[in-house]
Amino acid sequence: MPGDGHGWALDEDLRQMRMALMGIVQEASLARAEIIHTPFWQGLSVVHPEILQKAFVIAHADNPPFFYLKQPDFLRGQEQVDLWVARSQEAFEQFHTLRLPVTYIPYTIDEKLFFPIVDKKKLRKKFGIPEKAYVITNLHRDSEGADLSTPKFQKAPELMVEILEELHARGVSFHVLLAGPRRHWIRCALAKAGIPFTSIGKSDVEGDDFGINILDRSILNELMNAADLMLIPSRWEGGPQSVMEGAACRCKILSTPVGVARDILEPLSLYYSKSEAVDRIEEDQKRNILQPTLEPQWERWKRSHTMKRMEKDLQELYQELPNNASFQKKSVASHHSWLQAQQKQIFHSLRNRICKKKLPSHVGWNHHAGKDRDIDQIFWSLCKIIKDLNISTRPADGSGIEFIGFPTKDLLPSQKSCSRFQWITSSTPLKSLLQEASIIAPGVQDIVNLRSAGLLNSAMVLPLPILSNQGLCEEPLIILEEDTTASLTIWKAMAAGRPIIYPIASAYYEQVFHGGFSYQQEEEIPMLLEMARKEALRLRVLAKVPSRESAQKAIKQLLEIIAIENKFL
Repeated sequence: MPGDGHGWALDEDLRQMRMALMGIVQEASLARAEIIHTPFWQGLSVVHPEILQKAFVIAHADNPPFFYLKQPDFLRGQEQVDLWVARSQEAFEQFHTLRLPVTYIPYTIDEKLFFPIVDKKKLRKKFGIPEKAYVITNLHRDSEGADLSTPKFQKAPELMVEILEELHARGVSFHVLLAGPRRHWIRCALAKAGIPFTSIGKSDVEGDDFGINILDRSILNELMNAADLMLIPSRWEGGPQSVMEGAACRCKILSTPVGVARDILEPLSLYYSKSEAVDRIEEDQKRNILQPTLEPQWERWKRSHTMKRMEKDLQELYQELPNNASFQKKSVASHHSWLQAQQKQIFHSLRNRICKKKLPSHVGWNHHAGKDRDIDQIFWSLCKIIKDLNISTRPADGSGIEFIGFPTKDLLPSQKSCSRFQWITSSTPLKSLLQEASIIAPGVQDIVNLRSAGLLNSAMVLPLPILSNQGLCEEPLIILEEDTTASLTIWKAMAAGRPIIYPIASAYYEQVFHGGFSYQQEEEIPMLLEMARKEALRLRVLAKVPSRESAQKAIKQLLEIIAIENKFL
């Protein structure tokens, strides 16, 4: 299966996979393959459903699965993938929590491409970087591809700018080094704040420069070696690769505790709040406090995140596959004609190219109003969104696409061609959940609760704006450790602008992100409460509350995916 086609992270993953398995496997067409192995699970949409049913599907997850629960196509990913490859311990733990089959093969980089360069002075001269400055770098895309003036939510460049602005306000001297495509937003933000920076690449490109400003990895290696510190503010990550690259270059790193950062970095290299990052950078300038982190971080990278490790792990995986029960059940060769499968795949590819995405004209509808107040509100909001999409509703009859809330007693059994989706909240009784339905919940913690109770239906998270306008409030909401039913409470509080204080071991981070603080022990709550009150305005800006637009986009995408699938039934 292909990568991204631009020489970016997925293409590099694909290249490493091929090298690791050279001489171990024989590559074939999709129709002939016993195994379909993809570096990017969402690429499976180009494969005919029958081929996916008969081949053993291995898929890498480039982001943690809790994040993918918010993607409509992950509903089918949960059903199509026979074995997930987690690239970080965080992702591995989340796959286990979701009861999905998983193996752990760490993210890797090519050790021949990233290494320390001693002559930093020469590198700075080459790129026009001030020789004696304390240089802070970030090499991530920071702008949304669809709107280059909008900060990319995953990468959280707003937090990075706030950290830099606070350093600037304290009189700390530094210089920012940027490179790579889609840096439009942060360049504008830094210029507006009067923060000095150097941008490598063609910065005069007004439109999307994704195909223009992707730099060769040898250049990225030089840039990391030219910097004093790599600053990573992301809300979530599968990698990022820059953590491994920075560790390989022995560059100091300061990162939010996401993805592979937790596997490689020392505790001192991880931060949980803006003030913590600012203090850490200021202290590093004064006393070089991050210098002792370099060797252990390099050792962890060398031990577990090189191509040699990937080669070992992938070859062991393939050697063990014949003993895998799911693999044995999906032995392809004797079960279908490859020629027939090839014809279906060609037809599938042509139809995907030619046919425009189309919404259904109607959906089936079933909800017993008055049983659950929250689901009543959800269905009221859902009804308005469906109408805005020019889709009508009719009583659910067990066929087509159906939206179910609290089911009525006269709900008809679903037929083979029926795609049934049931909206739930944390208070929905397990006995009212439909065995054949895909579950849609307001928060990741709700899905975790269902998995803990043994419910294995495919599931996704799709929060709806179910609330009336409320006045803003700066009083934080505190979620106690034993409370696993607070998803809707959190959305209501965030809609009112309230910071959230929540237990770090929960899945509430997937709602709150940088809109609050997490705690490990309840003794920390009073201190975090004071911090949250002081930073309420900033936390409100960093939060992301469900909107009518975001919900409509997700529902539209869900309906388009199901409508396309129904063409092949």
